[in-house]
Amino acid sequence: MTKPYMAFALQPKVYGCADRKEAKKNLKNLCSQIDGCMYVAEMEYPAKLVAVPEGAITGFYDEHSRMDYTDIVRKVALRLPGEETDVLAEKARQWGIYIIAAAKVVEPDLFPDRYFNTAFIIDPSGKIIHRYRKHRVFIAEGSTTPYDVYDEWLQKVGDGVDAFFPVTDTPIGRIGTLLAFDGKFPEAGRALAMNGAEIIYRGGEFELHRRYGYNEIMNRAHAVNNSCYVIAPSNGPKFLDLSDDHPSMTGSVSGGGMIVNYRGQIMCEITNTNVTYAAAMINVQELREYRAKSAVFTLPYSTPEMWARIYSSLAEKFPYPKNSHLSGPFPAYQERKKLMREVVSQMIDSSVIKGP
Repeated sequence: MTKPYMAFALQPKVYGCADRKEAKKNLKNLCSQIDGCMYVAEMEYPAKLVAVPEGAITGFYDEHSRMDYTDIVRKVALRLPGEETDVLAEKARQWGIYIIAAAKVVEPDLFPDRYFNTAFIIDPSGKIIHRYRKHRVFIAEGSTTPYDVYDEWLQKVGDGVDAFFPVTDTPIGRIGTLLAFDGKFPEAGRALAMNGAEIIYRGGEFELHRRYGYNEIMNRAHAVNNSCYVIAPSNGPKFLDLSDDHPSMTGSVSGGGMIVNYRGQIMCEITNTNVTYAAAMINVQELREYRAKSAVFTLPYSTPEMWARIYSSLAEKFPYPKNSHLSGPFPAYQERKKLMREVVSQMIDSSVIKGP
């Protein structure tokens, strides 16, 4: 039986790094924050899981400065495992916990000249046991996605659901991961749930303006629609680079870091922009009882064949191109923005949406 445990969703201070060597400052802050969480856990209830948000290791300098793609591959993107993840692995061993984190990553054996925004899980022995590559990226982000190299991805990684939405079975529950903009797509959470996920990590926030509540809506929807726990860490003060004395951005006041239960109820939520965390009890056994006995657990009512038919029949009207990075990645922002406008124009032409 999986015993209840405490989980923490961190909201750290984040410095933008022009080089992965600069990540030492962020990692030092993260390690101190993890130690603080474990101090609380020793007083309250044993902790088994710490979730670190997207960008917490190297920040967002690459996106904010519109850094060249090849420079990101060469200077900013991590390797898994690598010097930076070894620091977190040592914390996982020290405290006997699972750590979920994310970073821009290069995988030399697969795509040596591409980087993927990657969520990963480190187990209590310090081993990386899970990798998920972000599927949907906002136009400001230049990361390659599996869909951008789709044909090669099928050949090198696989064509099953695990190749796109992996779920890792651990003693503390089955864990799947999403990153930021991924959360705007209900299919992403459903894919994880139908692949067995009981806990969904969603690292990072997508909240353009304060108090709109985008994050809360998305996180609670993924939780209740799939009867999963959602652990959604967010960022606190964000500094453009290591020389900044004052943060240029802060985490969201509304819809920041949170932990949501499988009924869609917020168990703990961060409502400030400080360096802090959300903490809550995760009871996987209770979730399994609910899924086995509830009449409103949605997965048994799912009709994959019908939805597959709907999507395949509409494919020509939603013309976002696959394989766009096969011949080479294109620059962030301007090219992605141009591509998005072209897709929207085609959707208007095919009457999926009506233009102004």
